[in-house]
Amino acid sequence: MLKKIKTEDLVLGMYFCGFEAAWLDHPFWKNKFLLKNENELKQAHASGIAYCWIDISRGLDVAEQAPTDAPEVGAEQDAPAPLPPEPAPVPAIDTTLMDAMALRETAKKATKAMFSEARMGKVLDMERCVSVVEEIASSVVKSPSGMLSVLRLKLADEYTYLHSVAVCALMVALGRTLGLDEAACREAGLGGFLHDVGKAFIPHELLNKPGKLTDEEFTQIKKHPELGYKYLSQDPNVPDYARDVCLHHHEKMDGNGYPEALRSGSISLYSRMAAICDVYDALTSDRPYKRAWDPAEAISTMATWSGHFDRAMFLAFVKTLGIYPVGSIVKLESGRSGFVIRQNAQDLTRPVLKVFRYNDNMEMSDTEILDLMATPEADTIVARGGEEWARLSHLDSMQLLSTGTPG
Repeated sequence: MLKKIKTEDLVLGMYFCGFEAAWLDHPFWKNKFLLKNENELKQAHASGIAYCWIDISRGLDVAEQAPTDAPEVGAEQDAPAPLPPEPAPVPAIDTTLMDAMALRETAKKATKAMFSEARMGKVLDMERCVSVVEEIASSVVKSPSGMLSVLRLKLADEYTYLHSVAVCALMVALGRTLGLDEAACREAGLGGFLHDVGKAFIPHELLNKPGKLTDEEFTQIKKHPELGYKYLSQDPNVPDYARDVCLHHHEKMDGNGYPEALRSGSISLYSRMAAICDVYDALTSDRPYKRAWDPAEAISTMATWSGHFDRAMFLAFVKTLGIYPVGSIVKLESGRSGFVIRQNAQDLTRPVLKVFRYNDNMEMSDTEILDLMATPEADTIVARGGEEWARLSHLDSMQLLSTGTPG
């Protein structure tokens, strides 16, 4: 039987069933467990969260206290008024993340429809595309880390569709960092949303081949920018800048890109933005032929690619996501590991972490929320997660889908 109590009333022996707060804000990885560790109790009391839930059928209840003004025995007294029925527990939902998850599904359906229309030679539904981009842009403005984190949750077979959605969101977020106005950010987002439509004309089995591509297969894949440009050019409602992004998002600053081997000054602003956003999302996504990279490893590796990206724009991209983007695993000086859940704009080297250790049974323990900006003396990042990433990358979905609610 669930019961809502003040967090300050938690004691050892109670069966904890979640805080009345979003999962990201509370210090525990698990939502339901018997409180038998003094350290966990201290973390709960220090969380700053006013209320939590306990299951009184599986652990202790709050101790009943005798009223201090109880009447003397035998004194006449009115019958006590009946207590109102206990309200049903109200789940603590992080509405920002829930809205982003709903938008993710809506945008995925719209992208699938776009690719299907392209394969059948139908005219693009630009009104629907613009509407989706507007919603994505609004979500990024409302909660950049929330939307971008949600879009990292994609299975390998969802990649083609959600990649377009993710690049759209990344383009909007990067545009805001670059100081573009609202209209330009939405233009960039539309370019990102349409950038890979040419893949609709590439055989599905080739796009999802689990092994290495042959030279002939790679040549075929490289035709998708031109195929997409040709398709978009049939519709006068598609803006020139969106067609340009579709054609040139694989160009490189040193002229070694494709399909036209353009050099720096000849590549448009939106296409330079798309080159960065496209590669980052590709690296950090599961594909049939590779596992996703740790976001911090992806940023670090991309920084070493001389001549690939517009350098100033790439630095703005790093500022947008952070040196340790949300979802990264880091190692701390204390020996603990940390999962990045938020950025600190004042210092990108000091994000907000959910930190943990492993106990003898390889279960997570000693967990807490740690803001390295607010308490720099508490711990320090000494390395990216490295080998930890492959083992812990599933926590990304846990981070977003677990809300710390009872039930």
